[in-house]
Amino acid sequence: MIARAVSHGVVERAGQFLRQLSSARQVFALYPAGHPKRLEAIQEALDAVRRLRNELGAEPVLFVTRHALYLGPVLLARDSLSRYGLVEAFERAGIEAIEPRSSVSEADLDKLVRMLLGELGVDAEFEGLAINRVKPSLDAQEEDSGQSVLRRQYALGLEILRHTGASVAAGQRIDLAGPTRLVTDLSEQVMQDPTQALMLATIRSHDEYTYYHMLNVCLLSIAMGYAIGLRTDQIVSLGLGALLHDIGKVNVPIEVLQHVGALSPDQWRLIQRHPVEGAGIIFSTGESLTHLTAAIVLEHHAAYDLTGYPAISRRSHPSLPARMVAVADCFDAVTTTRPYRRAEERRQALNILLSGAGRGYDPRVVRAFVRLQGLFPIGSLVRLTNGAAGVVIRNHETLLARPRVRIVLDPKGEPCEPFELDLSETRTDGSFRWAVERSMDPDEVGVDMVALVLAGALESLAPSTGPQPGLVHEPAHGEVAPPGYVQPRQPRRGMAPSLD
Repeated sequence: MIARAVSHGVVERAGQFLRQLSSARQVFALYPAGHPKRLEAIQEALDAVRRLRNELGAEPVLFVTRHALYLGPVLLARDSLSRYGLVEAFERAGIEAIEPRSSVSEADLDKLVRMLLGELGVDAEFEGLAINRVKPSLDAQEEDSGQSVLRRQYALGLEILRHTGASVAAGQRIDLAGPTRLVTDLSEQVMQDPTQALMLATIRSHDEYTYYHMLNVCLLSIAMGYAIGLRTDQIVSLGLGALLHDIGKVNVPIEVLQHVGALSPDQWRLIQRHPVEGAGIIFSTGESLTHLTAAIVLEHHAAYDLTGYPAISRRSHPSLPARMVAVADCFDAVTTTRPYRRAEERRQALNILLSGAGRGYDPRVVRAFVRLQGLFPIGSLVRLTNGAAGVVIRNHETLLARPRVRIVLDPKGEPCEPFELDLSETRTDGSFRWAVERSMDPDEVGVDMVALVLAGALESLAPSTGPQPGLVHEPAHGEVAPPGYVQPRQPRRGMAPSLD
């Protein structure tokens, strides 16, 4: 499908309807027919679809294809990632398209939800809803593309992390089989094209900061593992530890994780317990992969010079996998909004890593990561010397200042049909045709990077509604500590627990 720009309001209304539909599906699975909770869920879904029709000014058509959700030709990038269960339910029911008409009713949506639960067949009759009347059409380049497969695995990863987090919160032993299969599949995709993984790792969510962060750190760590020449089995072990590195945060009170503004010393002390608690969660599974995975979870904040937490004895540095995850963890965290600090531009994040090398981060790992990301990291928004702006989509093998860029804003700053420029191209006299003038903050021009990365569509950012929570994360080595931050206590060397 050809993605085109739509207003943020329309995309948001479509997302609200899908969220209500997903919620109704869960409510129907819990409560019997006629229960007030069912009636309430259907009414909320009906209100949401009516708001969508009003915002769009026409009858919407929602497509489900290639494990993604579309509003007409527009990929609903965020909802495709966050509604994995709903998409699967559509696919199991054989639903490829739904068209809510002006006459759509509670009875229509009730039938739709029961179809999603497998209680009704796709041939059920509706008064104000059309099912599969039209068919989605795909671009040839989109069919079975590596990006499509990787995007689906990313969505599955979020679902697995939600399930794992729910198990921890319920006091149940987690199952590592699902995460291990996911990491194995991700590693195969990253091996084929690391660039797509680096691009996907730019995704953020304002609703589930921690789970998106864990998945991004996994992708970055896997890509780094291939870059330095690890074996496949080593990369899977590295990726599993990276995926679960913050699992201990599930035990942090939700009011701390969703806190707006600077954290108090007591809140920081709660956060600083998550590596030990996370390692305990991993060890409780009793599975064969637990030792290395738990070591990564335990040590990813220990710091290269062991000044972090928890204290580690009988070694000069944390394990190599933990040092690699620490670098990926820092990069993703500082490029994400945190309660006490705005997100850093991606190039500045590399500078933060470089300034912390030798203290918080292994210098060799930092150098390998910087080489992997390039002078202008993949996913960065840059302005060219001709005034046009675009996103870096691939680095040149030798000319680090000459990436391939997907242009989305013309020299006048107006949105344009996206096209690619290879900045290594030269004129007949040997001079370069284009060059990067500077990196840009997406907020500077109001660009939604998630839509740009996943859909190739230029969408405006949602209007700000005031202070918001962010990713609760340590300040990086090389950053000024925020107000209220407390340095972890370091017990005397030799007195600390160790995995050795």
